[in-house]
Amino acid sequence: MNPWRHRAVFQLLFSDVLRLIPSSVQLRQTLLAFGLVALCASQAQAARPMNTDDANIVDDKACQLESWVKTTHTSLERWAIPGCNLGGEVEWSVGGNAQTDDGLGKTQFWVAQAKKRWVPVGENTIGISTTLGSMVTRPAFGGKPEDKDYYLNVPVTVPLGYDRFLHLNAGWVNHQTLGVSRPTWGVGGELPLTPRVIAIAEAYGESEFGTRYQVGLRVWVVPQRVQIDTTYGNQMGQPEHLRWFTVGVRLLSPAFLP
Repeated sequence: MNPWRHRAVFQLLFSDVLRLIPSSVQLRQTLLAFGLVALCASQAQAARPMNTDDANIVDDKACQLESWVKTTHTSLERWAIPGCNLGGEVEWSVGGNAQTDDGLGKTQFWVAQAKKRWVPVGENTIGISTTLGSMVTRPAFGGKPEDKDYYLNVPVTVPLGYDRFLHLNAGWVNHQTLGVSRPTWGVGGELPLTPRVIAIAEAYGESEFGTRYQVGLRVWVVPQRVQIDTTYGNQMGQPEHLRWFTVGVRLLSPAFLP
């Protein structure tokens, strides 16, 4: 069957299933998010704006800059995270954000991580990487101590044939200030609408914090060099006023490092 016709049939069947589940809004949202992920698992090379990571890294001796704005009903976040591959199949990233919340003032987040690619993604090869990182939160109130989180993530990219891929994440986060550790997870995919426009969908979460979902578009302004994106997201079972929107840009350089 033609793959596009196959996706259309899947979408019709999925819509019929949703209509049979009128009693639970949360269940319908969960099925919708995972249905979108399954539908969009195609031609994937996950990056900003997805939270679910892929097994790829920046090209050898090259760099990238991911920057975006995220807005909710009560907050505004401005992020910038540059990253470089200095060699050895490792991508190093350091960045942060400035966040403004109604009634809370300004909060800062700082992120540093290293991503090691163990197995590159191939036509018939499952890609595997490992990410180790740390996040420091500087609260708006000066008298409150900084929050520190340490995390481990294992991105796996599965080739499905015909340039289709599925991204799976399994990880662990340690909230040092709270003294608790929890597992994390993510599943995401991408669907090319045109050679330059890609639809994305994902579901991800942290144990005891519920499931979040996000859908959006990525557009190549300059292929493999400049990309812009926008997304909509929310947490399953949460009111609409907690939803978020993002707009971002991703810049990739050619190899230039010594």
